[in-house]
Amino acid sequence: MRHQTSSSHPKSYCDQSRLHHNIFLETLLPFKWKLFYSLAVLMDQSKKGTGEMKAKFGFARLSMMGAMTALVLSGQAMAQEAFKVEPHMEAQASWVDKLPAAVKQRGVLNVGTTDGYAPWAFIDRKTNEASGADADLINEAAKRLGLTVKWNDIQFTAGIPGVESGRFDFYVSAMANTKVREEVVNFIAYSTEGSGVIVGKGNPQGIKEMADLCGKRVMIVTGSIFPKVIEELNKSCTTKINMLEAPDKTAPLLAVASGQADATMTTFGVSTYTFAVASEGVQTRLEVSPVPRFAPANQGIAFSKKTPELMAAVAGALQSMKEDGTYTKIMQKWSLGESDLDRVLLNAPIL
Repeated sequence: MRHQTSSSHPKSYCDQSRLHHNIFLETLLPFKWKLFYSLAVLMDQSKKGTGEMKAKFGFARLSMMGAMTALVLSGQAMAQEAFKVEPHMEAQASWVDKLPAAVKQRGVLNVGTTDGYAPWAFIDRKTNEASGADADLINEAAKRLGLTVKWNDIQFTAGIPGVESGRFDFYVSAMANTKVREEVVNFIAYSTEGSGVIVGKGNPQGIKEMADLCGKRVMIVTGSIFPKVIEELNKSCTTKINMLEAPDKTAPLLAVASGQADATMTTFGVSTYTFAVASEGVQTRLEVSPVPRFAPANQGIAFSKKTPELMAAVAGALQSMKEDGTYTKIMQKWSLGESDLDRVLLNAPIL
């Protein structure tokens, strides 16, 4: 048993040295380094003394190791939760520093998109590569993050599930940033768009306003915003709209061109561009109706709610492109100047 030294006796040099050492530990070392130091002492003590003392020090060592493990894990959790997404959050160019180390080490962004949404997103038949404003924006953003992009052409309906499952880092293809979709994923709002009603060449049904769709056959893409639009419109229709659904964008266009449907709804800018440049195929048998552009929305890049840091890094790169004029040049290249946002936002739905 250790004897206590009387307070009336002067402290030995060893006692004073130990006191100064303890003061150093308490005032200068961070808490986690104190734990490391204490563990080292316990490991040394557990090798000395009687069997009982070894057991006591050994138990203390295990307890200390448990505390250290908890500290490390809590530190990792804090790092993962460091970035919190807020509604209508303005992106900052400095967010490029939030790129996760694992993504940086991988060096590639795995991105989902859907063909047929020119000038936003489409597959160039000559190169078989992703093209359009979305592709140009993301390729440049990736370059600024020191990454390359692997593009995956998928059905529109597979976009959000693919992001949720981790199959893709994110999905981009003229998708509206809506409140309903935000229940499942997060968005970078990077542009604006509207919707239009597409009819057969010459507008054989005489559809000039939304009310003219009542009693008509309208085919739309499953998972788009249009089922909700038709649901609301039907409330004022004496004869309800016969809504038909398809898993991709091509089927509704073919149905309208062949007379199996009277109209479809799709992105206004996409339709205007596509029909203007078409020289053959189904697009030459279609046109944008006189129905005024409707359902204005911010378009968004969909990310899993599990990857806020990656989303922040991509948003930061896009915002840096806004600030140096690269973003505007890309939008003008594809005649999309009117769809330009003043700045990049997170979770900024209009609908």
